[in-house]
Amino acid sequence: MADRFTRFPLHEGVNLYVQPTKKFKTTAVYVYFHMPLEPVTVTYNALLPMVLARGSADFPTTAALSRHLDELYGASFSADVARRGEVQSIVFRLEVADDQHIPGESGLLLRGLDVLGSVITRPLLAGEGFKPEYVEQERTNLRQMIEGLINDKRRYALVRCTAEMCAGELFALYRLGRVEDLDGVTPENLLAHHRRVLAEAPVDIFVLGDVDPERLAEEVPRRIPLPAGRRRFPDTLVKRRPEGPLREVVERMDVSQGVVVIGFRTGITLRDDLYFPMLVANGVLGGFSHSKLFQEVREKRSLAYFAYSAVETVKGVGYMYAGVEFADAEQCRAIMLEQLRALQEGQLSEAELEMTKATLVNDMLSAADSPAAMAELAVDQVFSGRDLSIDERVARFRQVTREQVAEAARHFTPDTVYLLTRPEGGA
Repeated sequence: MADRFTRFPLHEGVNLYVQPTKKFKTTAVYVYFHMPLEPVTVTYNALLPMVLARGSADFPTTAALSRHLDELYGASFSADVARRGEVQSIVFRLEVADDQHIPGESGLLLRGLDVLGSVITRPLLAGEGFKPEYVEQERTNLRQMIEGLINDKRRYALVRCTAEMCAGELFALYRLGRVEDLDGVTPENLLAHHRRVLAEAPVDIFVLGDVDPERLAEEVPRRIPLPAGRRRFPDTLVKRRPEGPLREVVERMDVSQGVVVIGFRTGITLRDDLYFPMLVANGVLGGFSHSKLFQEVREKRSLAYFAYSAVETVKGVGYMYAGVEFADAEQCRAIMLEQLRALQEGQLSEAELEMTKATLVNDMLSAADSPAAMAELAVDQVFSGRDLSIDERVARFRQVTREQVAEAARHFTPDTVYLLTRPEGGA
């Protein structure tokens, strides 16, 4: 399966990755600016792509930008912020039709790259800052997004557990930033931050489509011009084990059901030999509907509305989480820890192991049909320094043994138990 990217260093810290393929009728471009996840910049990094996406010097309104994208046969564009470990990435995405499928048309990708270059490097300015109306409107939108997290209790509980488990670590910061920072953001200091991002952030650009890699290596730096400079990739602190006894956190608010989250340290990252066994271990524990947590907590005991687990593979942490009736929270927590211990002792059937591996393999093969999924896998490889094809990843999953799963699971060390529940005395 020809799914590897060819890397072209454009200049220090700026890399282009190209995967020529005839599989898609579009060409997809993803541009990542990697910044350290830090208190002083976390909110600026989240707000910046929102403001940039409103318009540029060449397309000064959202309507003008949309009209131009429509002229490119309905090209799509988006910008937001992502987090891997203690790295906050500002991401720009463009998908444009392959003009080889459009009679009489040519140069659509290059015109699409011009749009990206305009939005990223030629923002709409007013005096010494961004257009004030855009900054004010997007500050309001970002405030609503951060404050709206509370409306998704499952996600809110996971974010709160992370903040408690990683207190004092950069990973405790929410990817969208902090409400208390927003009033201090001005058009001028946000523009200054934009210039710092362009000059200092390591940049990875991924292109998938029926393209000429060598020509792209010439065209991309022309159409998305970035200043030369030293760009150091941010580090992530990985703790192999909790630093003290299991912590307990209870948060009370007016909710209709409780959420139990058990945060744990794995110390296993993309770079480690136990990476693939860890993914299988997570799948057996709670990654799927056939997994131990879902089957034991939800199906057999009827204690939870949902019960899953997940791992973060740059920071080396993970979570077991379940939505429960208030009275069942303690029992649910005990069973979740019991299922983890069973897995650590190697208590998994051949059917559990093979079903999990087959599901992970299927997910990996499906990723080859999605440009976005392929780009995400490529970003993982940038973080890990391991260049693995889809076929190689599939082989790694298939080679995982029961003993390796148990070994990986023994690294899942509970750190913090977080409970979201109703006020004391609530009905």
